[in-house]
Amino acid sequence: MYKKIISEYLPDYLKLKNINYKKSGKVVMLACPFCKGKANVIPNTSDIHCFICRKNYSFADTVKKIEPDKANLEEKEILQYIKELFNIEVTTEKDIENVDVILDGYVKARFNLVPILKNGKRPIEKDWTNKDHYDKNEWKTWLGNGLNIGVKTGKKSNITVIDIDTKEIPEILKNVNTLIQTTNKGYHYFFQYEEDIPKSRIDDLKIDLENDGGQVVIFPSTIDGVSRTFKGDTILKMSPELKKFFTDKITVPRRTNSELVKENIETGNFQIDLFKEGSRSNDMTRIGGVLRKTLSPTDTRQVLHILNNHNTKPLGYREIEAMVTSLERYNVNDDQELAHKILDYLKLVESATKTDIELVVTGNLAKGELKKKVGKLLTTLTKEQYIMRRGRYFQIIKKAEWSESLIDTGKAIDFKMPYFYDVANFNWEDLILIGSKAKYGKTHIGMNMIKRLVVQGIKPYYISLETGSRFAKIALQLGLKEGDFKHTFCADPTQIELEKNAVTIIDWLLVIDKAKTDLVFRHFIEQLDKNKGLLIIFQQLKPDGGWWAPNMVPQFPALAVKYLYEKEDDGTYGHFKIEEVREPTNYGKKTFELPCKYNWKTKELNRLDEQGGKND
Repeated sequence: MYKKIISEYLPDYLKLKNINYKKSGKVVMLACPFCKGKANVIPNTSDIHCFICRKNYSFADTVKKIEPDKANLEEKEILQYIKELFNIEVTTEKDIENVDVILDGYVKARFNLVPILKNGKRPIEKDWTNKDHYDKNEWKTWLGNGLNIGVKTGKKSNITVIDIDTKEIPEILKNVNTLIQTTNKGYHYFFQYEEDIPKSRIDDLKIDLENDGGQVVIFPSTIDGVSRTFKGDTILKMSPELKKFFTDKITVPRRTNSELVKENIETGNFQIDLFKEGSRSNDMTRIGGVLRKTLSPTDTRQVLHILNNHNTKPLGYREIEAMVTSLERYNVNDDQELAHKILDYLKLVESATKTDIELVVTGNLAKGELKKKVGKLLTTLTKEQYIMRRGRYFQIIKKAEWSESLIDTGKAIDFKMPYFYDVANFNWEDLILIGSKAKYGKTHIGMNMIKRLVVQGIKPYYISLETGSRFAKIALQLGLKEGDFKHTFCADPTQIELEKNAVTIIDWLLVIDKAKTDLVFRHFIEQLDKNKGLLIIFQQLKPDGGWWAPNMVPQFPALAVKYLYEKEDDGTYGHFKIEEVREPTNYGKKTFELPCKYNWKTKELNRLDEQGGKND
């Protein structure tokens, strides 16, 4: 999409280079830069069509012709030049490449990053020293949200940083060729981790020694509009002379054992040999079983993860998750465990009789002491307001689950959204609504989206509401095979439980009673909140291209878009008309069009800027 934004500056470029043109509405007429014949700018593109040459020339072609010194540049380099020439606030492919190279370096160095306030130096997470972030996609999400990023110093990232708050560099550092970052006021010198250098300050040199428990803000973060830059690519070990120089200057006393323990607790930066090699999994399971006698599954999970993170040889995250699940079969049938089973069952079914509850949580119709225990627990749970009774039925009382986290809320998707990847920032739990008229190829678009997801390693779920749907034929024509995605037929998708952490496509949603549109969409929003997936819904438009229940539809989706034909009787050319965007990408537009072309032979639908224009 950044290409479309930059393309709008074509008239400005022509004017700057003294190329005569006339503009009438959306039509721009000019002399062809190549043959001087009559030419025009194709609407909704930056391509120039010459009526004499009979060819289309891109913005990049035009720049190369007008400025011969740029003849050997690639298109992305030309677009970067135009962006900088007119100071256009968009993120280009070249910008992304530059940042990606640096982020890949952070991954290779095993940097543990932390989200930092926009235009600031302070971490925004509570207890940030005890949280680990090694995922490049997560870092890019922070940057996309306008945040700065920092790297944790010390053992967490295996670095010790000399932070100089002045442009005056100590003589002993002037010929050191380790990795250096330039900051607003001075420099960061990166060295391999030195365990016995405490995080401290040397006032007379205006130097901070950043180590365990600290962090420094790093590229591509900006403060007061100034970006940071790196010099060098190797992090050296501090020489004995350099280490002695700084330790001799430190005025804070050496840490006592008590101070070290306090620092370990505050930073979480310690490891102990909890379990022997070869028995870690069994030992951890035993500990988990003991914990489950007094703790809930959630609390047990949290404790096991804390123990694991501080083990010298930790198990994998998924191993701990699987362990928590497996603990259920080791649990004794005590009062607390039975209470958890009752609550879990009522959360699932929402309403049940005492007999139903006894049968499910005990495995049979309870008798004697067990029957009394279930009855007593139901009474206790009712008094403590976990459940309520209405006649013969018990129901769960839904309590709000409050959170203080900002970083873990609204987690960005880890794949490229088909067609709309540069339109908006998408999170898991988002709903995307695509409207189109009858016989406008909703199923074709849906299958094209599935293909683009499958190529990225995503296995989508497809719900068809049309009997005799032709989706299978279209899927095969697009090159999809059995096993690439799962599908089902359902006349009423509100009766279907969405899969957890999955991308689901509904083709298409028919709301019979339009007055209940908000209730239908609210159902899907609740499903997304519960199962943490992403939902794409196709909906049929009115014959005039309007939404049914137009006041309700745009309230729920993260993106609401229509697909319309350029000509009613020809489906070759069309466009996505973006109507509502909850979180647009950095250029800020919320309404615009994405021109597309459908290939009748291959069944592929592509954006014009993905295939170079209408001549393809």
